[in-house]
Amino acid sequence: MKIDTGRIAAFLRSPSAPLVLLHGPDAGLVAARGLELVRAVEGAASDPFRYAELANPEPEDLLAEALAGALTGGRRVVRVRDAREPLAKAVETLLKTPPEALVILEAGELPGKSRLRRLAETGAGMACLGCYPVEPARLPQMISARLRAEAVAITPEAAAWTAQNLSGEEGQLAQAVELLVLYAGAEKTLSLEDARAILADGGGTSAVDAVDAALTGDVEGADRALARAYEEGVSPVGLIRALLGELMRLRLASARMAEGASAAEAMAALRPPVFFKRQPLVQKMLRLWPWTAVNEALAAGLAAEKACKTSHIPDQDFCRQVLLGLASRARTASRN
Repeated sequence: MKIDTGRIAAFLRSPSAPLVLLHGPDAGLVAARGLELVRAVEGAASDPFRYAELANPEPEDLLAEALAGALTGGRRVVRVRDAREPLAKAVETLLKTPPEALVILEAGELPGKSRLRRLAETGAGMACLGCYPVEPARLPQMISARLRAEAVAITPEAAAWTAQNLSGEEGQLAQAVELLVLYAGAEKTLSLEDARAILADGGGTSAVDAVDAALTGDVEGADRALARAYEEGVSPVGLIRALLGELMRLRLASARMAEGASAAEAMAALRPPVFFKRQPLVQKMLRLWPWTAVNEALAAGLAAEKACKTSHIPDQDFCRQVLLGLASRARTASRN
C-alpha cells in the first residue's frame, strides 16, 4: 500500500506494516526514513540480537533474517540497504507468511514496472514510501521551518537565496540547515549576507586567496594573501567568515565522501558549483581535510570569529595566527 505524503510522519513513528519499501532518487531521504523506522522499534538498534543490517543480500539470506526470532525477546528489525529486484521473490514469501520482525527495504529509484515496487504498492501487508527531493517552490518554507525548529530565524531573502542554491535532496538540505544553525550561534538570526558567507563559493578576492592558501598548506602564500587583504581593507572578521564559509562547504563535501563518493563527485554536488579555476584547489582541500579534521578547523574558526569581535583582542594578529596555524596543519597532512 502506498503511504500518502500526509500520513508519512505518523507511519514512520509507528509503522503499521511489517514490510516497508523506501525507494526514490533522494538517497539521503531514503536513509533518513530508514533510520526513523529503526528507531520506531524501541531498543532494537542497540541490541545485536534484535537488529540486522544487510547490503544487497541474496533472497534466502533476507528470509533467514526476517523469520529469525530474537534471542533476547522483543521485536527484531531487519534493515536492507541497496534492495534490488531479485528480492521480490523473498518478499512474496514474506507477504504470505508475515514476519514478526520489521523488515525495511531501502532502494534507489524504481520504475513503475518494477516487481518489487508493485508488490509494495499493492500488498496488503507491505507499505511503500516514495522518497523525492523537495520541490523548489517549497524549499524556502522548508528551510525556514527547520531552522525555526532549532530556534533560529532566517530572513525571507536569505531563505530564498539558500533554496536557489540547494538541490532539494534531504542529505544536502539537512547539512545546509545544520551549518546555518551552527553559524547562527547565540545570535539565532540569519541574514542574506550570512547565508552567502556560509554557502556561496568565493571568487578571486584576496580573502579567498588567503583561505585557499591556508587550507591547501601554502603557509607563505597564505601570509602574503593575508597581508594583501589587510591592505585592501578586509576586516579580520570578514576573513574569518570567508574561512568559515569554505570550511562549511568542505564539511558538506566530506560528508558525501564518508558515504563513498570520490573527491570529484563530492565537489560536483556542491551548490553553488565550485568556480572552475578553484576546482583543483578544492579537491586538494578535500584530501587534506577529512571529516574529523574539517570539524576541528570549523570549531577553531568559530572560536576565532568570537575572539575577533572582542575589543581587547588584537584581531589582525589573532586572525593571522589562526590562518597560518591551519596552513601549517594542512602542510603536515600533505607530507604524510
